[in-house]
Amino acid sequence: MKKQEIKKQVIITSVSQMIADKEAVRSYMKGKTTLQELDKKGIKFAKPL
Repeated sequence: MKKQEIKKQVIITSVSQMIADKEAVRSYMKGKTTLQELDKKGIKFAKPL
């Protein structure tokens, strides 16, 4: 079995990005952020059926 090396800096960076995205979506739901600003950040909403 191969031993996987965990890179803590990569994990910290990705978690901080997830938190920032979550805050951006919350501000959009409250009406403080526009949909265009979310698109600039790379956040896309799924289209409901």
